[in-house]
Amino acid sequence: MDDSASEARFIKTALGTGFQVETFPDGAAMLERLHSGRAPDVVVLDWEMPGMSGPEVCQFLRSQPEMEVLPVLMLTAHNRPEDLVLGLRAGANDYVAKPFRTEEVRARVNALVRTKRLVDEVRRADREKAEALAQLDALLISSPVGLSLLDRDLRFVRVNARMAMLDGLPLDAYVGRTLGEVLPRMAPRLEPVLRRVLETGEPVEELAFSMKQPGAAPDADAAGSELHLMVGFHPVRTTGGEVVGVGTVVVDVTRHKQAETELRAAAEFRERFLGIVGHDLRNPLNAIRMSASFLIASEQMPAPLMRTAGRIVSSADRMTRMITELLDFTRSRLGGGIPLTPGAMDLGGLVRQVVEELELVHPSRVVKVTSTGTLTGRWDADRLTQVLSNLVSNALQYSPPDSVVEVSLQGGPEQVVARVANPGEPIAPQELGLLFHPFQRAHTGAHVPSGLGLGLFISQQIVRSHRGTLTVESDAARTVFTLMLPRGS
Repeated sequence: MDDSASEARFIKTALGTGFQVETFPDGAAMLERLHSGRAPDVVVLDWEMPGMSGPEVCQFLRSQPEMEVLPVLMLTAHNRPEDLVLGLRAGANDYVAKPFRTEEVRARVNALVRTKRLVDEVRRADREKAEALAQLDALLISSPVGLSLLDRDLRFVRVNARMAMLDGLPLDAYVGRTLGEVLPRMAPRLEPVLRRVLETGEPVEELAFSMKQPGAAPDADAAGSELHLMVGFHPVRTTGGEVVGVGTVVVDVTRHKQAETELRAAAEFRERFLGIVGHDLRNPLNAIRMSASFLIASEQMPAPLMRTAGRIVSSADRMTRMITELLDFTRSRLGGGIPLTPGAMDLGGLVRQVVEELELVHPSRVVKVTSTGTLTGRWDADRLTQVLSNLVSNALQYSPPDSVVEVSLQGGPEQVVARVANPGEPIAPQELGLLFHPFQRAHTGAHVPSGLGLGLFISQQIVRSHRGTLTVESDAARTVFTLMLPRGS
């Protein structure tokens, strides 16, 4: 604005078509316009104006928070240094002395516009940064895990309350201090990892870390006072990809670790208990069986008592098999595996022996055995007898009384395959996947499950110890168990 309408028109012409120019007759009109609309990029003031002078208008603008950075160019005929200082102190950013040249006015306005836009960009960036930091602070406060940011010098930039609580330190103990200053005991282990993240830009995840619980007594039990942490380190990058720091995520897994330890201890106790009970039960069972067998062999008891003694022997044998299964189960679950004593043997002869023994128990049943190829290899005969006896016995139990159970043997160049097939009710698909799990038994309309449900689990463990496989298929026509044994086991 200017005190001369002609000068105002001259300035408007000087700025050309590159600017949208609005003129006012005095300072009051301009101030009213500024309060009612969008702020301009530059204000051009004449020193001498009706009512308020240029310095007075400028001083008023600087008193308003929304106008304090608005660029102001002062046009003045006052060339004394003290007058120019007065104008600049009032808040003018620049001045042009009268009489002025149009090129100079345009150049100075352009410079102030560029400065204004740069300032706007900086302020916008500051606002965005403040908003991002506010969001980050909200995340840090609400996060259930420990979070922190460190710069390239490994100085803490931000830390949340959860991190401070895990370390047992006040929140104000971090920012501006290095990792070594804040956590001297952990720094020797953590600093090399953080340096590697800064140098390579690659994250480090799931680093297990243990430390004493904050506030725990020095002589406290280690297991009860230990804090188990899972730590991850991630590079913090600029938009250009430069690594400028490291973000740290700390998760307290103490409860999970304790629960895992307790579950493991409970499982080990249960399995050791089963093993001890199974082993200690064998001696009295052997005594009962031997006594009953002695009574039967004496032939001095009446027939009804002989039948009772026979049932005692049969029950003792059944309990002995159950104990054997429990012991094998315990060995496999405690990590020792099923022990083997391999030797040269013929699988065909072993199958015929198993079938003959089962036919004595099931005199009305027929088991058909077929074989092709060489059936010799190095295996544990007693253990494979246990597997095949289990498979054939199951086939007899789960098939109709008038049906035929088929056992087929096929010798190949490097392995021998045995298949045990029986007709009957198919095994439900949802049960097939669980059949080799411990304490699982098939349920069909043809047979009511009995026993512990460990037979197939132990059979599979024995086959695995031979580096073989045991699988099952079942449909409406038949159920087939397939045993594959490498010859060189």
